[in-house]
Amino acid sequence: MRTYTRGAPTAFFISLLWPLVSPVVGVGVGEETDPTGGIPFMGGNYDGHPMLFFSQGEVEELQAAATGTHREMAARIREAGEAMLELPEEYLPPWSPAEFSARWNEVYGNNLGVLSMFCLLYPHRAGALDLAKDYMERMAAQPSWLVKDAPWDEVPLAHSLVGFATAYDFLYEYLSKVQQERFLRVIGNATRFMYEKSYIRGWGFQYLHNHQPTNCVALLTGSLVYMAQGPPYYTMRMRK
Repeated sequence: MRTYTRGAPTAFFISLLWPLVSPVVGVGVGEETDPTGGIPFMGGNYDGHPMLFFSQGEVEELQAAATGTHREMAARIREAGEAMLELPEEYLPPWSPAEFSARWNEVYGNNLGVLSMFCLLYPHRAGALDLAKDYMERMAAQPSWLVKDAPWDEVPLAHSLVGFATAYDFLYEYLSKVQQERFLRVIGNATRFMYEKSYIRGWGFQYLHNHQPTNCVALLTGSLVYMAQGPPYYTMRMRK
């Protein structure tokens, strides 16, 4: 099993993606902003997916940037995607929960995030979307993303949650209705688990904790994707 982000925190994927997105996404000159400084997400429902880093209307700009201003960065994403297509058995998560949890498995979330961005940038690459959906099906089939011998460590789950939620956001329109609903439940369950653990784990309140950025980014990502569905999806029981 190989990964392009082994040993790096979940934020690595975001740091790779953000420079590609930032020049073409955001409020430009002459665009209107909310004069009240309000947060558009307050209603808990965007116009659809993708919504984490950019909207559907900005996808074509990203694809153009991938062949122009950001071709070097996009080439790294394409290299990773092509490697997974060439040897899918080396990258796909196992179906077996025992096998999935038997080793440190953050690699699966890391690679899924990159694969979903590859699908978005190169939508006509044969086999890419099928590989991504197969990947997500295997991830969703797991009862837990934790490592069996380290159930007290949420870091592997955090990597899986970021990758899975990002893939869900990027590839939403390509998923069947059944997949959309089932995968959303997976995201909701994992996010709630992380939320509850944040009250009893050091990473939930020790800001210099080495797990804090990874796990909190995962909690944020899962929450944003889940809440974007609007009520009743985001009516989750929260600890008072």
